[in-house]
Amino acid sequence: MILNVDDYEAGRYARSRLLKQAGYQVAEAGTGELALELAASLRPLLVLLDVNLPDMSGLEVCRKIKSDPELGSTLVLQVSASAVTSGDRVGGLDNGADRYLVEPVDSEVLLATVRALLRMRRAETELAKANKALQDANELLIRRNEDLQRFAYAASHDLQEPLRTISNFAGLLERRYAGKLDPDADQILTYIQQGASRMSTLIQGSLIYEQASQEGDGWTSVDLSQVLEWTLKDLEQSITEGGARITYDPLPTVKGNAVLLSQLFQNLIHNGMKYQKTDERARIHVAARKKTPDAVEITVSDNGIGIPSKYHQLIFAPFHRLHGGESPGFGIGLATCQRIGERHGGRIWVESAGEGAGATFCFSLPLWQEALLSSR
Repeated sequence: MILNVDDYEAGRYARSRLLKQAGYQVAEAGTGELALELAASLRPLLVLLDVNLPDMSGLEVCRKIKSDPELGSTLVLQVSASAVTSGDRVGGLDNGADRYLVEPVDSEVLLATVRALLRMRRAETELAKANKALQDANELLIRRNEDLQRFAYAASHDLQEPLRTISNFAGLLERRYAGKLDPDADQILTYIQQGASRMSTLIQGSLIYEQASQEGDGWTSVDLSQVLEWTLKDLEQSITEGGARITYDPLPTVKGNAVLLSQLFQNLIHNGMKYQKTDERARIHVAARKKTPDAVEITVSDNGIGIPSKYHQLIFAPFHRLHGGESPGFGIGLATCQRIGERHGGRIWVESAGEGAGATFCFSLPLWQEALLSSR
């Protein structure tokens, strides 16, 4: 529906006829008051509005339409035979008109302008629908993620309790009856203990992987050197037992979450110790390199067995184990590292020349603003 507003009856008739021939429904008004009444009752898509009306200015009619919460989205095509200067056109557009034409207006130009305005409105409507659908989908995704997180925590608790029971009673049987039963019974108890321990480790790893994907608020400054020192303290027993040597250069202050970054270091260092060569002790070095204006790259290099290039992407997939059952673990560690890196707005990748050449894991982190300013 198009509302054609013009006090000049002959001109109004000609434009209405032109619009009807083009396939549009048309209503007419010769005054500003009637135009406002018809706009409120008919809700036209577009108002073709003359500036000079007998009871009020067409500019005032436009302002009232655009300021009405129910009519504000109505398209207004302002037309004038007297207010024809560039200043008049600017004033009309600033007043709220979507287009402003001056007389004489060629009929083809008028129709083309009407079509263009209606196309614009259709595009806006479709965009609004798409945005609403996207918003609804996003809200649904948020709710499902929240449900998944609650399920993960509940499942962890519910699964850990029977595992602890199994482990505790298996340990009790082992202490009480070790050597008193046949060798097969002793072996069965050992298998039960090992299975419960592995399942507990899998549940904890899965929870850490899930937590690493959650959005973080209020990231703070993190001294990576301090975080690495804490991590090495936690790994001290494993490092000592394996005879590994861990060295590191001074590391920068970044923006992030210290707990997650400690988990990232722990996974990568533990990975370097786990995949060491049989004839060499693990040597792992942590460094910072290639500082960009906004970020830093951290490297964790080892002298281990190396990784063929065809596996460089695959190793970060959840639950993928490059060496199958030959080494302990569940394939969650590197996947968790990738999630932690992504959560910090960076990425993680591996550099290795292949088997026997060791590997360097690299990840990028945003620099803390104060450190960033001081470096400039």
